[in-house]
Amino acid sequence: MQEEIQLKDLSIQFLYKDYFKVIKFIGKISNDNGFELNKKYNSFFEDKVYNVIIDLSELNFINSTGIAIIFSMFFKCSDNEGKLVIGGIHPFVEKVLKIMTLPNGFKIYKTYEEALKEFTP
Repeated sequence: MQEEIQLKDLSIQFLYKDYFKVIKFIGKISNDNGFELNKKYNSFFEDKVYNVIIDLSELNFINSTGIAIIFSMFFKCSDNEGKLVIGGIHPFVEKVLKIMTLPNGFKIYKTYEEALKEFTP
């Protein structure tokens, strides 16, 4: 099953697998769409699936709101005995995250295939 949310300059795709989901951000997270993205955040977990791979390979810009949402997603998954990892990252976003102090256990993989190993039984 696949779903998609469209915001200004941002597309968010949800792809459901057997025991996890992939959330792919395409475009940019900026002041133009950050408020609306923040309002949509709770709907990301209405399905109660807390094992997540986030694909940021096609997210070419992120602001502090976007970083805060990704960290909030990480903590929401952890609080619900799930796991969130980054699987695929755009070079710009990678540079932004490298200068930050990441939460303990926050894992970033360059590709979806590498991240998939986190969920392979």
